[in-house]
Amino acid sequence: MNQPATQQPMSELELLRMQMNAKTDETLESTRNMVRMCDESTKVGAQTLGNLESQGQQLRGIDSNMDTIREDLHEAQHNLDELEKCCGLCVLPWRKVKPDTRSPKYPSSRNGYPTGTSNNYSNPYQPRQGLQQQQYQQQTGPFINRITNDDREDEMEQNLQQVSGMVSQLHTMATDMNQEITTHNQIIDRINQKAEVNQSELSYAQKKADKFLGQPSKPNQNNSILPSSTSLTAAKMLLK
Repeated sequence: MNQPATQQPMSELELLRMQMNAKTDETLESTRNMVRMCDESTKVGAQTLGNLESQGQQLRGIDSNMDTIREDLHEAQHNLDELEKCCGLCVLPWRKVKPDTRSPKYPSSRNGYPTGTSNNYSNPYQPRQGLQQQQYQQQTGPFINRITNDDREDEMEQNLQQVSGMVSQLHTMATDMNQEITTHNQIIDRINQKAEVNQSELSYAQKKADKFLGQPSKPNQNNSILPSSTSLTAAKMLLK
């Protein structure tokens, strides 16, 4: 009868090769995971920048509407001033309306807004500013010291090249997000200042209109800054 062949123990060299291959496979899988995570982060960053851009457009629209409200308030106040100078059908020229100095300084919207981010982040690394590119240079490799010099190490090198590019892209995205958020905060502060001024002017015009129409002025904490009150509308209609 044939005796079963006994398995020969691996030599030290074979054991080292087996461990090296296992470590190479593990490292290759790690680089693949890095590529997947960076790709997911890039997609999330691009979506976040898109949301910030949309929010910025809405804030700029609100800021512009505040200017429109102020213009409407000025028109209504001018109409009330003209009515205040009249007595029946006779204009009283000696009743000059004094310039209005009651309102605080109105924030200017003519200074221009910092432009929002509009880069196409589906493209490879594209720094928005030359200085930024100088401050954060993309590493080009080589990233690994070759040992087996096989296809697995070629793929590792390619994966790390992709990771380097996506990390540089994420750095640019983070810089743009910070700039966009800073711009949003500036616009929000300006909107709040304009809202306070418009609210003050609306209350003043409301009291003047109520006084002209012979109605008692009642404080109303829920007055909207929109120039749509009945008294202001009546004042406009009387001059048409």
